[in-house]
Amino acid sequence: MLIEINSEQDAWATLHGLINGNLEIDSLDDLRFGDWVGTRVYIPEGKYDSSLSAYMMQGWQDAQRAIYRSYALLKKGDANARSLTDEERSRLELVVKVSSGSSDQKADILDVLKETALSAVGKMEPKQIATVLIVLILTWGGTSVTSNWLNNQKEIKLTELRETSSQRAFETIDRALQTIGPNSMTDDQRQVLRQATEEVPALVDLQNEAENARHSITRHATKTDAQVNGVSVPSEAGQRITRETRQSANEVRKDGNYRILKVDTTVPDGFRVLVENIETGERFSADVQQVLESHEDRAVIQDAEWSKVPVRLQVNAREKRGQIIEAIILKAEKFEVSSSQPSN
Repeated sequence: MLIEINSEQDAWATLHGLINGNLEIDSLDDLRFGDWVGTRVYIPEGKYDSSLSAYMMQGWQDAQRAIYRSYALLKKGDANARSLTDEERSRLELVVKVSSGSSDQKADILDVLKETALSAVGKMEPKQIATVLIVLILTWGGTSVTSNWLNNQKEIKLTELRETSSQRAFETIDRALQTIGPNSMTDDQRQVLRQATEEVPALVDLQNEAENARHSITRHATKTDAQVNGVSVPSEAGQRITRETRQSANEVRKDGNYRILKVDTTVPDGFRVLVENIETGERFSADVQQVLESHEDRAVIQDAEWSKVPVRLQVNAREKRGQIIEAIILKAEKFEVSSSQPSN
């Protein structure tokens, strides 16, 4: 069955149908996309007529690196772009077109994202591959995802500033950040994205790569007022939310009680799980290569997924800007309800 996806709203509707079992496809050939698919940056200022500055190009270069890492993650289970062959890099090359009259930039990402999604052939079912492709398209070029990210970044930055800035400085920066428009992502869209990551845990890392690219594109486009994927980003606001904090990734322990939402066995040297902390609701992907050394630990994780029961995990993680960028499970134990906790 041929499915026409001629707009972002069509893409959301198709993703919803795939996740809820209302649509079935045999291959990506069943999906036909219009020319709306792309990552776009629009800068109306006249001095950039039909051109890119060297600074702007850095954002697209970071996007290219994120594409390489995404492909490597899906195909090889490791975001090491150095493992790609020259032929693979050629197939994944981003081409950015710049229209006349302004700096209206568009990267036609459809073929590149298809290539990325198809790298999972043999590891995922056609429905899962289609889910990956549509989520990537929405994450890389969707107006609603971009709007949601901008507003989340605004709230993160305001929280940081409340703790580190004087009242006067905070009020000045707050005024700049409030020029970011309201969040256009709906609760239904958030829910379907959560369901997609439960269905395909690899999407957590793929969305992180797309977010890193969006961060760099926005940072390098907003030396002046700009639009990113159709969302207006005033210059000062764009610079404020993408200003790097001077911190490297921190080593943290994330020991706690978790639900195992999904087990991904497509990684070559172990498997990966999508977990959710039952106390905080925090979700992240964690590698469990070391757990393979213990049949008991492996059985605990498998039982937790199959039986939908919590599990006690010892986790080493690296965290940057409040986001888990890498995690490894050291030990898994059955969840024991303490005597002080009421039983259900």
